[in-house]
Amino acid sequence: MSYKYYIYGLNVESEIEIEEAYKLDFDGEPDVRVVYGDMPAQVMEMYADKGQDEYCSAIAANSLFFRIPNTCEYCVEKDVITIHPFENAVNSDIKCFILGSSFGYCMILRRMVVLHGGAVSKNGKGVIVTGESGAGKSTVSDALLSDGYLFVADDVCALSDLGNKTHINMAYPQQKLCKDAALKKGYDLSQLIYIDEERDKYAIRLKDGYLKDGIDFDYLFELVLTDEKEVSFRQVSGHEKLMLIMRNIFRGEGGFAYWGVPPEYMKMCLKVASSIQVYQIARPKDADTLDEIVQFIEKTVEE
Repeated sequence: MSYKYYIYGLNVESEIEIEEAYKLDFDGEPDVRVVYGDMPAQVMEMYADKGQDEYCSAIAANSLFFRIPNTCEYCVEKDVITIHPFENAVNSDIKCFILGSSFGYCMILRRMVVLHGGAVSKNGKGVIVTGESGAGKSTVSDALLSDGYLFVADDVCALSDLGNKTHINMAYPQQKLCKDAALKKGYDLSQLIYIDEERDKYAIRLKDGYLKDGIDFDYLFELVLTDEKEVSFRQVSGHEKLMLIMRNIFRGEGGFAYWGVPPEYMKMCLKVASSIQVYQIARPKDADTLDEIVQFIEKTVEE
């Protein structure tokens, strides 16, 4: 049995049910298949001395393998993601690495520009909030959603080229929140989906308030942590816009370290940079500046 979905702007046919994803009964061949299967023999020989409780990875010109200990092994190609779950693995953990790392690498192989961050929209404007881990991307995105923005993507923002515009494709209608943000909003944690043991993150399935067709990309806001006492804002222009986009490519630090950055990929990133406004928000590490940040983003988008 197989299931059909629309994920990151791709028609996906999967042998594993992915309840989080947007169901779409399309005709014709899928862009990507998710299938059960064995891992490449040469990779298994290379790691014959490693047990299933040990992480390992391998990369080739057109594929990538990685193992999540006691959970699943994944082999990623541009049109097929092969999974080999371990016995007693938790299904939600298996799917987490399908929707995250596996599709992230798959889209790099497909030469798609994919940013690490949350995407929201209001009044027809597409906004992505990006930045380093722990900078507050999810918290800021959630605050914007609470102020009437619509959900487009969380953590993985896949972009499509529409000529003179760039389009943000919807990921799947599920929002992630850190523990503190979930408690602040009054959620009962026992009723949420626990998805991240390292950073205590929870997931909320969205029944409405999302844009299944995505939205054109207009604004990119990068959050950075500083030792300063006050938050600061600045618009980024010129060559720095391209560098900011490149350092926030989802799984770019892993994939490009091996594959290198193809010239055509750099051109695509440059085209994205030329079609959007980019801002950097430097926020102090140990101060609550959420209201200031949200007000700045909303004012910038409204203007």
